[in-house]
Amino acid sequence: MEELFDVYTRDGEYIGVKNKSICHSEKPGFYHKPVWIWIINSNNDILVQKRAASKKNNPNKWDIPSAGHIISGETPIQGAIRETYEELGVITKEQDYKFISEYIYDDSFEIAQIYLMKKDLDISKLKLQEEEVAEVKWVNYADFKNLFYSDEFVPFNDEYKKFVLDLFDNTFKLK
Repeated sequence: MEELFDVYTRDGEYIGVKNKSICHSEKPGFYHKPVWIWIINSNNDILVQKRAASKKNNPNKWDIPSAGHIISGETPIQGAIRETYEELGVITKEQDYKFISEYIYDDSFEIAQIYLMKKDLDISKLKLQEEEVAEVKWVNYADFKNLFYSDEFVPFNDEYKKFVLDLFDNTFKLK
């Protein structure tokens, strides 16, 4: 059965429930909410994941370490906990996440719920969701910036890239 998403106006007003395929159609005219979880370890390295080769969009590209859609009826934090477990096999709790901001991504009609997690993970012990994630790696900040702006990373607009780098700069003094 296809996933159902709560949908919203661009201003965040709840307007109902739609199928995932409708939400992902070209210019659906309403927004849905994903969670985008950035994970940083105690060395201030940033975790990134490589999307599986079988993914419809951006296969074999590096991406946010844990991300996915909030299912209808879920809270954003419930979605973040579920997605982190599904994709990486990591059991987390609400206190592990710091809500950063909502980010309206007009390119894909999304109101992203952005979280930051400071956690030391042994990537050799992660249980990656094979149909979603091919591999993960830790990268230092300089390498992350180069990767983030390369063709090897899922394309984001420059505004979002600046938002993420400012987040890392301000939160962890990573410059």
